[in-house]
Amino acid sequence: MFDGVAAQPLADGMVVVEDERIVAVARVADGVSVDRTVDLGDATLLPGLIDAHVHLVWSACGMPHEVVASEGAHMTVLRAARNARLHLEAGVTTIRDVGSTDGIALDIAQAIDLGVVPGPRVVAAGRAIAMTGGHAHYLGREADGCDAVRHAVRSEIKAGARCIKLMASGGVYGHAEEIGNPQLTVPEMAVAIEEAHNAGKRATAHAYTPRAMANALDAGVDSIEHGSFLTPEVAERMRARGCYLVPTLSVYQAMHDGAASFDAPEYLRRKTIQVMEASRAAFRLAREMGVPLAAGTDCGSPGHPHGTIANELALMVACGASPVQALGYATAAAAALLGLEREIGTLEPEKRADLVAVAGNPLDDINAVRGVKLVVRDGREIFPTWQTKEANR
Repeated sequence: MFDGVAAQPLADGMVVVEDERIVAVARVADGVSVDRTVDLGDATLLPGLIDAHVHLVWSACGMPHEVVASEGAHMTVLRAARNARLHLEAGVTTIRDVGSTDGIALDIAQAIDLGVVPGPRVVAAGRAIAMTGGHAHYLGREADGCDAVRHAVRSEIKAGARCIKLMASGGVYGHAEEIGNPQLTVPEMAVAIEEAHNAGKRATAHAYTPRAMANALDAGVDSIEHGSFLTPEVAERMRARGCYLVPTLSVYQAMHDGAASFDAPEYLRRKTIQVMEASRAAFRLAREMGVPLAAGTDCGSPGHPHGTIANELALMVACGASPVQALGYATAAAAALLGLEREIGTLEPEKRADLVAVAGNPLDDINAVRGVKLVVRDGREIFPTWQTKEANR
């Protein structure tokens, strides 16, 4: 068992759950009295994984925003619900959706909370905030000037957003922009972050280049998405501020590897090559300089299906993280990024019973996280359905 707290895994471990909460973490040999047990055999028990960057309305096709624009909203909702389920089946019990057309992820989050559809806990930003014509404006709402941005953020919070997403630069997926183009200004982002913080929410910024990241930091952002061209100067500012980096390494690998299969346009191929190696260097620099890191995949983007957090963790290990560190980025660190560290992210008494069991030992081989045997969210065995047995008392 990897509880996310102890430096070493616990052999022959068990987690005791009552209703939605963990009540004890122990060894089986300790003889803790329970009503029933699930014997997982040769497996490793982990905290439920967390993916801090997804887009549920997209489904990994070559031009996902065009699919959403051409289909009815009801079909988009159904696909988004299916995409959420894919995360759960991959051992992810919490996701952060950082931009959805018409704020659909807010409805998916509510439907999951009400038990209408199965899925992970969804921390949704609703619609991302972009300048007119800004990056991924089709996942958000366009706003220009401080007053308009303030109104946009207040409207998203009114709709139920649990975090705020800001577009500080251009991006890889976008034909009329370059990744180095600054977009929302410092004053615009500052009022957005002020409103988010006033409401007890956190704000994150899509930013690739040092200038865009510096602008976001000047505005007071809590985390930065992508950050591919991180510099030591920006990294030091992030470390000092406790500003998280969510590097989304796997999306660039997926877009690069799958470009031919989904007929990626020239601009996507060109910009993917620009950022793929840079993102890995940024991840290594962030680790070296002590920047807080959290795992996020950007699932739903071209060529990158939902439920593939294992690819992100494998790339983190390939870029120098140990398996324990990579798992930490997808559990305790991601929980802290989301402001949920008192509820999830580790296996400890009084926390929510979010658990995943995998075949083998991911502390030896991170790819073992692909072999999901059991997922429990809020104390409920969700995937797959397991036979339980009465324990001797």
